[in-house]
Amino acid sequence: MKQQNVHYFPGHMQKARRVIESYVKIVDLIIELVDARAPLSSQNPLLNQLAASKPRVVLLSKADMADPRVTDGWIGYFKAQGYAPLAGDLKKGKIVKTLLAVSEPLMAAKREKEKRLGMKRQPIRAMVIGIPNVGKSTLINNLGGKKAAAVGNKAGVTRAEQWIKLADDFILLDTPGILPMNYPDGAQAVRLALLGSMREDVLPTEDLSYALLGYLKENYPSILLNRFAIPDLRDISSDQALIRIATRRGLLENGAPSTEKAAYLLIKEFKDGLLGPASLEVAPC
Repeated sequence: MKQQNVHYFPGHMQKARRVIESYVKIVDLIIELVDARAPLSSQNPLLNQLAASKPRVVLLSKADMADPRVTDGWIGYFKAQGYAPLAGDLKKGKIVKTLLAVSEPLMAAKREKEKRLGMKRQPIRAMVIGIPNVGKSTLINNLGGKKAAAVGNKAGVTRAEQWIKLADDFILLDTPGILPMNYPDGAQAVRLALLGSMREDVLPTEDLSYALLGYLKENYPSILLNRFAIPDLRDISSDQALIRIATRRGLLENGAPSTEKAAYLLIKEFKDGLLGPASLEVAPC
């Protein structure tokens, strides 16, 4: 996945950085959400600068859409980095219990200090951080048991910080999604665009579809069989694949198959996890 350099840093994200800088000083725990399909690309390197000293849970969201064998590799990778990783589907209740169970051991130093000073047990103040569309709002709603935050499958839905009391001993701070200022080789931007973490107009739709088809051809050649009756991507060109998708779904332009409409549909169905489990990057060895 190669692409020209991309610069994308809307004004509200500059504000988000300032918000994170101000609150990171008063929280006990960072809950970092990344997309399980591209965990490294969907991390924000700014977090290592702003919250390097804080205990961190790395939650690989949308794991049901990712290749499970690849996700296992990412769990091992983040453990080796000194974080507490877990993966799951944020729409299911089990991930909530697991998250709370993983968080408590990370607070050993906090609990020991409270005990040493004779303090009453204080609530864990956790901050949820993640780039747009990795599932922060879904997690907040699941944890809070109500519509606590706006949810949308596009970049930039959550734009204001909010505190949410989950229990007497757990308080959660939601923060706006924040992206890096640029992507050195562009490949990260392509992955994020395919995941819906960048606005759809930042990169050309057909170029993104060619990048996706090229990656699927190399790593998941039969993934389009059930959705579009394409048995093996290695047997056809990307243009032919788009024409077949357009033909099967009746996507026409002036009576002919529209590769542009097919490209948009392909990206949307990948983003929504409808093509089947697939990961866009594997953990470094």
